[in-house]
Amino acid sequence: MRKLLGCLAVVLALSACRKDAAEGGPEGAGDARGTVARLEGGEAREAGDDAPSGPYALTKEKLEAYVGYQRKMLEVYGSLMRSLQDMGPLLDAGTPQAMEKARSGLKLIERKAQAEVDARQAAGLSTDEVNRIAEVVTAVISQRQMGRTLQYEEELKKLEALQARMPEEQQKELAPQVESMRLQVETFQKLPEARREFGDANVDVVLAREADLTKNYQDMLKAFAGIRR
Repeated sequence: MRKLLGCLAVVLALSACRKDAAEGGPEGAGDARGTVARLEGGEAREAGDDAPSGPYALTKEKLEAYVGYQRKMLEVYGSLMRSLQDMGPLLDAGTPQAMEKARSGLKLIERKAQAEVDARQAAGLSTDEVNRIAEVVTAVISQRQMGRTLQYEEELKKLEALQARMPEEQQKELAPQVESMRLQVETFQKLPEARREFGDANVDVVLAREADLTKNYQDMLKAFAGIRR
């Protein structure tokens, strides 16, 4: 897959060179830089879409729109990853058609960028809103997911049950370990860092849609994991 990404980078360079030669000026180079910017940083920030100062106030309506936007983007990323993965063996084979396949891959990525714009506009969200909502959602959902993965709650229950069966002296010796585990569980449950950074109201709005957002989070991880296999 590294060869695939390398070929796409070559196509970008060749496309920029051809555009410079054809247009004979800095305008062509500007177009090439615009393409690279779309690939590296996603959609360019819209004119007049500067981030407002102060904390972002996330509403249920905005989060609902963002959940729909996520589902649309999952379809886009899934299709993109499958297409790029299918191209991998052809490019690795080093056939004369490899460069043409790389160009096709570039077109797929550019279509992904346009699909992202379309999905965002359909959701009624600005670029800044998508970015700021994503920050809150990622901070909350990733921490909750990590807590489930580490299974601290289950481990705490086992540790407490073990402590209860011990003689009093041994219970005291185990108490610091139990308390440490309890604090870990509370951290994943109450999310103090996310609340300090984004505010209680924003975190609570996200937690109200935790099931849907967790599913989207897991599906996105699966989509990206598919191309690394």
